[in-house]
Amino acid sequence: MADQVVLPEGQDSFKLNEVCKLANVQPYMLRFWGTEFEQLEAAKSGTGQRLYSRDQVELILEIRRLLFDEGLTIAGARKRIGAHHAVVRPAPAPESVAEAAPVAPAPVAEPEPEPELPRISRRAAVVDRPAAADLQPLVTTLKDVRAEVARIVAELKRP
Repeated sequence: MADQVVLPEGQDSFKLNEVCKLANVQPYMLRFWGTEFEQLEAAKSGTGQRLYSRDQVELILEIRRLLFDEGLTIAGARKRIGAHHAVVRPAPAPESVAEAAPVAPAPVAEPEPEPELPRISRRAAVVDRPAAADLQPLVTTLKDVRAEVARIVAELKRP
C-alpha cells in the first residue's frame, strides 16, 4: 500500500465496510485484527455495527502497512506498535443529538511482554522424508546457514 490514504474530513467514526475499503482488506481480517490488537476493539452502534474511531482507522492503516508492505508477522507488528498507541475505543453512536456528549479518553493499557518461543530439540527438527525436488535448493541453503551459525556460536564461546 504505497499510496497514502486520506481519511474524509469531519468524519470521526467509520463503519466496518468503510474501513475495509479505505484499508483494502476484507471484513474478516479487521475482525481478526481486533482480537490481536486490543487498541482495535470496535464499539458497536445501536444496531450492532462495528464502529471505528479516526485514531483506530489510522492504526489499522499502519498495521496493514507493517503486515503487507514490510512483511512483519502479527507479533512483529504488535511489538513495533507497542506503547506508541493507547487503547482507543470510539463511543457508541448516540441515539439522538441530545445524547451526544464529550467522552473521557480510555485509560492507556500497558503492553504485554512477548512470550518466549519454545526451543525445538534437534531430534524434533529432523524430517523423516526427503524434501521435494523444488525444495532441495532451499534445504541445502538452510543447512549451510545452520552450519555457519553453529561456527559463529562456537567462535563466540571461545575465551
